[in-house]
Amino acid sequence: MADKDLDFLYQCSNEQLKLLADFMLYDKDGKLRWTEEISSTQAFKLYYPHEMVKLVPTLIDELQKFGGNTLFNMFRGHGVSYREILTSVCKQLKVSYHKDASTELIEHYMLQKFLIMSVEKMTEEDVHHLSEKLTKESLAKQIGLLKAGSPLFIRLTTMLITQMATKYGLKQAANLVAKFAGGRAFAVLAGPIGWVLSLGWVAFDIAGPAYRVMIPCTITIAYLRMVYDKSEDELNDILR
Repeated sequence: MADKDLDFLYQCSNEQLKLLADFMLYDKDGKLRWTEEISSTQAFKLYYPHEMVKLVPTLIDELQKFGGNTLFNMFRGHGVSYREILTSVCKQLKVSYHKDASTELIEHYMLQKFLIMSVEKMTEEDVHHLSEKLTKESLAKQIGLLKAGSPLFIRLTTMLITQMATKYGLKQAANLVAKFAGGRAFAVLAGPIGWVLSLGWVAFDIAGPAYRVMIPCTITIAYLRMVYDKSEDELNDILR
């Protein structure tokens, strides 16, 4: 099913698309999900992992099916839109948003929720390592005021993606961690972000197996939307 909210994926890099695909393919134990259908397709055999853009229609179809009820999918012949998946995830996370808000803004609110939850798990000493002028409360407020796509928000969200990739044992995790090597912010935030992700996994295990795919995928798609049009040099400058 065509989905205008995911058209930008055709402009993502091979590495970025492989990151998204691997979250769909593998569970947090590094094993192929028993529910995934991507690896059995002809497109996967032809294009993974070197021509990922040609696999985008398959990835979109897989995600939409995860978001829809299996029986309903059989009648419709397809799943549900990405926006419906996103709002379903936000409902589970208790993320507030206006029903008429853009998809990008809803994604931003979702990412903010994860980051603010991470700050809440930090100690005041952790926050002072980031800046002596900050407190937990002021840092949470600052995150709440950051605009989508701002350098600091991209840095924080990249840390979120890095921790998530590490939890899944994805090869891309090593490359992402390397970009932050020795960085004070990463050292301070890695633990709290990892804790929040673990909490999220428990919540989504209870909510149903589809959410085990939908949560990492919506986070990854929201992240890719912010960075897909930035050059490697631009991203490296932001992440330093």
